[in-house]
Amino acid sequence: MKSISALQWSSWLDDFLPNMLWAAICVGNMKRDEALQLFREVCHCGAKVLSGTNGAQLGHNFLATLPYEEFEEIFAPIRGNTKANEACAAIGLISSLPDHLHWKRLFPDAKELEPLAVGIATCLDHHSQEATDVRWAKVYFMISCGRVHAPPNFIEEVVKYPNLGDMRKVRPSIRAFEMVIRNIESGTERPEGVAQPQTKQFWDEMMNKTSCIIPKRSPHERASVDATRMSIQSTLSELCDHFMTNVKTTSIDPRLDGSFGLTINMLTLAMELSVSPLNNFASGRIILRTIVENYITLKYLATKDDETIWMQYRNYGSGQTALAFLKNTFAEETPDSIDIERLEMLANEDAWLETKDIAVGNWAKLDLRKMATDVGVKDVYDAYYDWTSGFVHGHWGAVRDSSFTVCMNPLHRLHRIPAPGNPMPSVLSDCCKLCNRSLEEISRLFPSFKPRIDWKADAAEA
Repeated sequence: MKSISALQWSSWLDDFLPNMLWAAICVGNMKRDEALQLFREVCHCGAKVLSGTNGAQLGHNFLATLPYEEFEEIFAPIRGNTKANEACAAIGLISSLPDHLHWKRLFPDAKELEPLAVGIATCLDHHSQEATDVRWAKVYFMISCGRVHAPPNFIEEVVKYPNLGDMRKVRPSIRAFEMVIRNIESGTERPEGVAQPQTKQFWDEMMNKTSCIIPKRSPHERASVDATRMSIQSTLSELCDHFMTNVKTTSIDPRLDGSFGLTINMLTLAMELSVSPLNNFASGRIILRTIVENYITLKYLATKDDETIWMQYRNYGSGQTALAFLKNTFAEETPDSIDIERLEMLANEDAWLETKDIAVGNWAKLDLRKMATDVGVKDVYDAYYDWTSGFVHGHWGAVRDSSFTVCMNPLHRLHRIPAPGNPMPSVLSDCCKLCNRSLEEISRLFPSFKPRIDWKADAAEA
């Protein structure tokens, strides 16, 4: 039994589509029933010409080994079909194909690559109907040659494709079988004298011959952001008033300060998003992640509602402030964004920093996921935290989403090109949803607070 490390991975797009370009062009530039009928005719001609030929298949690497006369006979149905003849002429322009000279001789008057681009575009997705039709042609040819040993019902479904059987089962079966016979095309069963498919050379040629196509970004409607901003501003003002009505002492009140502080911070961040275009960009996702963490922290504190835990949250933050001050005091260079005098004031606010414990790890001795699970808001964690954390930590998925876009030239196989400032869906409505959930906690802890942010005026489309 082979180990997993010995398995050879293959890609339809990268490794096998370029070896069946003639078929891709046909399905992309003809009506489907006409293309499938043409495939049948080509397969029958191929089976007749190649009867008894070891390892015969209709990929460009095998076709390169044939005398031109046999090649011409196999593709006579294409020459006899006006649409196919015009479209497949594009293959004569591709010098990297092993059978280039055959196609150039068959189509000496080729002028443009557009039919090739259309064909590739329809077959890029290996699950697409067009890609499945091309893969069916490979299987159908093997059956036409009498070289497939499979259950009779599978053979019949392939022969009568797509008019027999449940296509939800037939199509996946065809794709799976096509993967099995790839070994004949480029693996250990490839006949002696047949070269490997020249896929890398093909894609390199397409990159060198054609230009990238940069998609245009659609403008975003901004009107609803103004309405949302006004609602945030109004709610934030009333929240601050509600805080003042609940102040009962000038001493430390970790419950009041912690709950209102987290919520005010959330609404302030949402306000910052609403006054700039950041809600559509990567920095907006970083802010959303902070709002998520604030909400889960507040929910945990409010659910436990224990004076010791409220103070534990406050002391941990004070200790981290003291640590930041000490590190920057002895640093050779202080970041320009840090006001060292302000940092010192914050570090000494509740008590002199020399008396403070500086803890490491999470303040509650739990990670955020466990905190969310403990108080029944893991749905928030699952929906928001992982993806937004990628923007904070520079994970590839986030970098890819914010820094690149997909080239729209199908001959470039969906490669990535830089797109700095590429707008993404707004995070503003998500921020407002979480802010409103925090306001519900405030209302429960300090009854009652009714104002909520009205974000429903298409803020998500802003």
